[in-house]
Amino acid sequence: MSTLRTSRRYRALAPALALVLLIAGCAEQLAAPAEPLRLLRPSWGEAYAGEAFDGALRPTGGLRPYRFEVEDGALPAGLRLEGGRIVGTPTEPGRSRFTVGVSDGNLSQALLELEINVRPLPAPVVRVATPATEVRGPLRLVARVEDARGWVGARLVIRWDADQFTLDGAPTAIDGRTVAFAHAEPGVLFLDVAALGPARDGAFDVARWTLVPVDPPARASVLVVATSRYSGGEAVSERREGAPPSAPPATTPPGGPADDPPAVDEDSPANPPEPDPPASDPTAPNGAPAAPGDASETPGDAPEGAP
Repeated sequence: MSTLRTSRRYRALAPALALVLLIAGCAEQLAAPAEPLRLLRPSWGEAYAGEAFDGALRPTGGLRPYRFEVEDGALPAGLRLEGGRIVGTPTEPGRSRFTVGVSDGNLSQALLELEINVRPLPAPVVRVATPATEVRGPLRLVARVEDARGWVGARLVIRWDADQFTLDGAPTAIDGRTVAFAHAEPGVLFLDVAALGPARDGAFDVARWTLVPVDPPARASVLVVATSRYSGGEAVSERREGAPPSAPPATTPPGGPADDPPAVDEDSPANPPEPDPPASDPTAPNGAPAAPGDASETPGDAPEGAP
């Protein structure tokens, strides 16, 4: 009977004992010196227009709970401060500077100036991997999209040397997540590809086709012009794959090939003397050579005293 009374007494005292321990713990926490309240500088990734952003603030010290506010400046358009995190989707590229404040249970406050630079969303890269070496048989090519963010489709114009390769059959989509429509002419392929369902991210193949060398072996040089549609809008890119384009043949300059300069005899002087001009050879009236000294004399002009 006494044991039963003791057990009931302990049960009645248990809530009061728990309350005493709780108050003692709180008093110890309040009495202990706390680390000063601070905001550490966060390490956020890049922010892109049209792409979701989530950046956590880093408070330390002080007494919880924390409360956060934007004290000065403004967040980039599309972002907001929620419970110690900056979240949302930026709508415009640009650089924003602002000051965030945190306060704690002791009514202490700490400030930190921050900056978010919202960049334009990078355009996806469209590649057609093409070997740079000689090809002797059918060449199977694949259009691949890389670094996609919200990719919904693209129009590709793919050009090659029609004297070197011909298109074999029609291009086809890689899988059921992409649809492809094509139109071909000698040396050029117009290819429209689009995502079926939600927009796609990351890297993936979209279409494939085959080129056949006209006179193997041959080197393939492919020029890809892509107009991509994605979360950032529309972007045009140009990329050459495979072997470098063939150099144009050398042309003959107008007027024919230039003659080689004449060879120079090393033993002959650089400036040989010019020959003397031939002496004048006047003739007499009857055609006979005139006598020396008579070249300037004419009949009737004899000197005085002559017979």
